[in-house]
Amino acid sequence: MAIKIIGKVLLITGVFFQFGLSCRKGSRPCQFGSYSFSATSEWSNQREIYNVGDTIFLNSSFPKTLQDALNSSITVNFSNAIVIGGGIGIGYLDTVVRRAVPARNQFDYISIIGSTGERAVAPDQGLAFSYAELADRYSFKCGLICRQKGIFTVSVADLKSPGINGKNCTNAGFSMTVTNSEKHFSLYQYALGFQNDADGIRRGYCFRVQ
Repeated sequence: MAIKIIGKVLLITGVFFQFGLSCRKGSRPCQFGSYSFSATSEWSNQREIYNVGDTIFLNSSFPKTLQDALNSSITVNFSNAIVIGGGIGIGYLDTVVRRAVPARNQFDYISIIGSTGERAVAPDQGLAFSYAELADRYSFKCGLICRQKGIFTVSVADLKSPGINGKNCTNAGFSMTVTNSEKHFSLYQYALGFQNDADGIRRGYCFRVQ
């Protein structure tokens, strides 16, 4: 249960609920996720082993003009979004009890582009973040500073946005893929005795701190 919770961290704020419930197209409420987009992120420097005091960076950016993943004929200028946010789940892989333990407090954090903050639910399991709007794209970059030794897993949640300022029914979901060529899931297998599921592999990354 802890593994699934850590792997599905979401940015939960009142603004998402407000716009998800109040969005209207005519007299009918709009479903959350009027648009479906894709986003990518990458952890760097890409290593299997880090030392206490090292910083691991998460980078993500995507253009403002986006193609709907469910209907390729729809192209959207998503400029002036109210907010685009997600979350990072952070777990310590305990080799004794064979489970993932919330590990947010085993790292320090620095925001470089965009912002990070506390999760509204279960803050010990990770942190929330939001993108900065730049001239032609949305970007986010943060650093995780390693404080404790151990084997860790990090997972970048799918993103959500309540939509574009001043435009109804433009709320969106973004499917997130972590694009590192090597995600070190052999550490996951070693620590827990089984492999992560497909969704966890798409959004996850593992490493050891020594």
